Amino acid sequence: MRLNAIAFLVGILILEALPQLPARSWALALLGVALMLWRLPRWRLPAWSAAGFLWALLWTPSLPILPVALEDAEFPIEGWIASIPEHNGRRLRFMFKVARVAGDKQRLASLAGSLLSLSWWEDGDAEVEVDANAVPVLRVGDRWQFTVRLRKPWGLRNPGGFDYARWLYAQGVVATGSIRSHSSSQRLAEAERYPLDRYRQRIADRFAQALPGNPYTGILTALTVGERSGIDAWQWEILRRTGASHLMAISGTHVGLVASLAFALVWSLWGRIPAWTLHWPATCAAALAALLSAGGYTLLSGLAVSAQRAFLMVAVAMLALIVRRPAVSGRTLALALLTVLVVDPSAPFSVGFWLSFGAVAVILYSVGDRWRVRHPFSQTIRLQLKITLGLLPLTLLFFQQLPLISPLANLIAIPWIGLTVLPLSLLAALLTSISTTLQAWVLELAALTMEGLWWILLELDRLPDLVWFRPTPPLWTLVFALPGVAWLLAPRGFPGRWLGIPLCLPLLWPPVYAPVAGGFWFTLLDVGEGLSAVVRTHDHVLVYDTGRRLGANLDTGRAVLAPFLRWQGVERVDTLMVSHADRQHTGGVRSLRELFPIGRILTSAPERTPIDGAEPCRAGQDWVWDGVRFRILHPPPYGFRDDNASCVLKVEGATGRVLLPGDIETRAEMSLVEAEGDALAAEVLVAPHQGRRNLSAPAFLKAVRPHYILLATGYHNRYGYPRSDTLTRYQATGAVLFDSSYEGALTFRFEPGERLEPERYRHDHRRYWEKP
Repeated sequence: MRLNAIAFLVGILILEALPQLPARSWALALLGVALMLWRLPRWRLPAWSAAGFLWALLWTPSLPILPVALEDAEFPIEGWIASIPEHNGRRLRFMFKVARVAGDKQRLASLAGSLLSLSWWEDGDAEVEVDANAVPVLRVGDRWQFTVRLRKPWGLRNPGGFDYARWLYAQGVVATGSIRSHSSSQRLAEAERYPLDRYRQRIADRFAQALPGNPYTGILTALTVGERSGIDAWQWEILRRTGASHLMAISGTHVGLVASLAFALVWSLWGRIPAWTLHWPATCAAALAALLSAGGYTLLSGLAVSAQRAFLMVAVAMLALIVRRPAVSGRTLALALLTVLVVDPSAPFSVGFWLSFGAVAVILYSVGDRWRVRHPFSQTIRLQLKITLGLLPLTLLFFQQLPLISPLANLIAIPWIGLTVLPLSLLAALLTSISTTLQAWVLELAALTMEGLWWILLELDRLPDLVWFRPTPPLWTLVFALPGVAWLLAPRGFPGRWLGIPLCLPLLWPPVYAPVAGGFWFTLLDVGEGLSAVVRTHDHVLVYDTGRRLGANLDTGRAVLAPFLRWQGVERVDTLMVSHADRQHTGGVRSLRELFPIGRILTSAPERTPIDGAEPCRAGQDWVWDGVRFRILHPPPYGFRDDNASCVLKVEGATGRVLLPGDIETRAEMSLVEAEGDALAAEVLVAPHQGRRNLSAPAFLKAVRPHYILLATGYHNRYGYPRSDTLTRYQATGAVLFDSSYEGALTFRFEPGERLEPERYRHDHRRYWEKP
């Protein structure tokens, strides 16, 4: 059973890795695979893999494609709110199930029955913060009519970064959009669908009303109903650095505790009544109560994957007690894995899926039947260390970091939450329909206990060198690391356990590649409307601009730059150059400074860019790193301001040059032509204003003579950039044009003997859910 479940998972992973899906008719081969499993047991593992591949293919959603002509067009739609709305300060976001679409019915008919991800901006303006009083209360299951502007699922695509389009696909979302007009928005009916999620929202609302302004309300809500949008960004950062963030996802720890409490309570009460015991054993009654309690909590969690896995394991164990048959723990986990994959073949898209099943597998493998009642405290400490070690490959693969304090933090946090915060929060949820006063009292007590735990986490977070960052390990390192970890976690007395250490070394210290001396790598990152680029030499790193803010609690410094630098194995930024004070260039500065040590910061206007320690960039500054020359060509000390005073940087290696002009306009371009002449020549030019607004002067383009011109206009931006006259002028140079908003991160490797061609991340790593 164990190997069969793993083989089934491998088949699903093979399908996920494909750039294009095979014809769905191939799923008919499932009948042949079933016959193979029956008649050819020697081929069972390949057959199970084929079954996983074909099963996932059969249930892969055939999402309707939003016609390009309809992207950013406005039209009315009607349907139901399908998720608890998330309010992040700038917008309300929620899932919306389409019932009917008005307008071009022939082209929009396919959207009926589809799931959309909608955002509600005040007055339809994404630049204005949401006014809570301007937006009516949105509740799950209500039927609404909205005027929306849609676009196909799209996200930033950079090495090491979060794949938002993949996440949307896993949720079944066919388009994202914004509500354009409040006046045309109308509630048509209440509570027509989704009664479970409506009840979950009711509990979340009651928690917010009972604890107004309390910083721990979001945590209590997450533990109770699985709605985590109320947890602030700074709280997530503390949880990540201490390794306790997994406790905010309802998983085996939480479901197991609820089942255990129900089992103990019913068993003790049932055994006190002899007539009941004679009719049905107390163990069976307690097992049924535990099963029902775990199921109820799983439903309350919103059927999270981790909660489903935990419930399935509890169900198998409790049903074994009811029918009085032994339950083998390893087979139970395999059955839970197989069931989750059959019910939801897209489950492996979630990081939580891997961490959830991985943690339980580590516990079963490292403890098994060797747990002893004696010395529970010391065994618990060892178990936490084993879980940390067992999840090390997944932790480094997904997060490129290891919280060193994690075992201690979890040793404190797991029992603290499990014995105080969680029971009190669930009791408060049960009191929702009974007593508002009593519920508020219980919630205040739960928040007080959470405050005590938070104080401990804060103290742990203050310890130096709390987090160990590593580069993203190549997948081949897992071939050695997984057996190595299994060897290290083997029972005491297993020969040569220390041999697992060398097998883990490639994972812990993976090869970090860098340009040769005299060469450099240039990457224009995909940050949407804005600019951020990284120049890397053999031993140094320069970051040019940091992109924009992505919301109230997120920016491209944290979401794009930092993951990319970690992916490359960078531990320090030698120079950060902020071209000028525009918010599309400075949005990620604070996050980058928090996450990386920075040697020097240069900017064109230190007085307008409030960055501690920033120095002015001035024409004439230059330096050499590893045989690569960096020259600042602009601005001079006087005569230019605002966009025209942008820092203009030229990077010159042994095999090529890159010119980064910031947001300069015609006057600054002509000044550069006059001062530098043919010395402006560069194979790669990042278009001034990233290809937005200003037309580059012909004299400037003639002097640069680029082979490639790079733009960053933002996917389907509302201004219609790049405009046709801009494209015409750039194309007249004979250069090849690429836009990072459509191509993903663009990387050029200037190295001896290497042909200069861009690596287009979105194109080179396309998967079947990304339509070209």
